[in-house]
Amino acid sequence: MNIVQITPGAGGMFCGGCFRDNALVAELRKQGHSTLMIPLYLPLTLDEENQAAGTPIFFSGINVYLEQKSAFFRNAPQWLHRFLASRWLLNLAGKRAGKTRPEE
Repeated sequence: MNIVQITPGAGGMFCGGCFRDNALVAELRKQGHSTLMIPLYLPLTLDEENQAAGTPIFFSGINVYLEQKSAFFRNAPQWLHRFLASRWLLNLAGKRAGKTRPEE
């Protein structure tokens, strides 16, 4: 059986759900199951071995945000979407992920 664990990712914050999902995937793999862990929006921040290492982020959190805020980004060229989905840029955005304003 192949198992896919989809995890939202919390960027630069430590997230209880991310730790739980990471531990679940580690245990499933230890028991011999074929398990893939996919971060959904941002990279995971963990203080243990990242079970999603090497797996691309499914939705780029930056692209999702910009496409909701501006019609320009919904029709932007593919090279721009790829740039905005780059791991280093998502890591940078993740460091600021918990710093949004509630009125937005």
